[in-house]
Amino acid sequence: MRTSITKLSLTAAAFVIGAHGAWAQQAQGGPCDAASSGSCTTGPMTQPIDVARPAPLRTSAYITQVGDQNRANISQNASQQFARVAQDGDGHAANAQQMGEGIAYLEVDQAGLLNSIVVKQDAAQGGSNIAAVEQFGEDNVILLDQTATAGSPNGAVLAQNGAGNQMNLQQAGSDNRAELIQLGDNNAMTATQNGSDNQLRWVQNGNGLSDLQIVQSGSQAISITQSNGGS
Repeated sequence: MRTSITKLSLTAAAFVIGAHGAWAQQAQGGPCDAASSGSCTTGPMTQPIDVARPAPLRTSAYITQVGDQNRANISQNASQQFARVAQDGDGHAANAQQMGEGIAYLEVDQAGLLNSIVVKQDAAQGGSNIAAVEQFGEDNVILLDQTATAGSPNGAVLAQNGAGNQMNLQQAGSDNRAELIQLGDNNAMTATQNGSDNQLRWVQNGNGLSDLQIVQSGSQAISITQSNGGS
């Protein structure tokens, strides 16, 4: 990504989840209980998740595509929304909606083959949805749906590097933040934060790692690492 919005050094999105009403429940005993392969560790946050970006002064959209059969669409409906989509390779698809009054910010970078992302950012009045997506490899998919309350950012930094990886993140409350990183092939992630002041850092490094799903509601914070040496 041309301008980093996190402290991570890693560089790495089909249909939007349409409603926030059907939340799953986090498994009792901790999210690692849902792991079926590889190692899984949880721990406290060791450093702040930094996803802040400057507020756009006016609505603007940029699309850059290099390669064959790439598709990109940006839809904006308010006066302070920014979106940039850059695709390099063949067969990529990006569909961004920012919607609603309020500040919304989005950056998407995809390189390789057949990667796809759908981003829906329903910014509330005064809200500040933020999403950064980087995908490198083949057949990776990210679905992101963020809804902010007035004056509150959602955040999210997503990255995938490999083949056949899938992410599905929903954030609905206020000041939800996230980092989801996948390195390897055929990994799956789902994360739902629908309260306020949630933070999530979840890393998968390997191949075929299981989806822990994970739901946070309220003020929880969590850091999870999964690996199996496959990457």
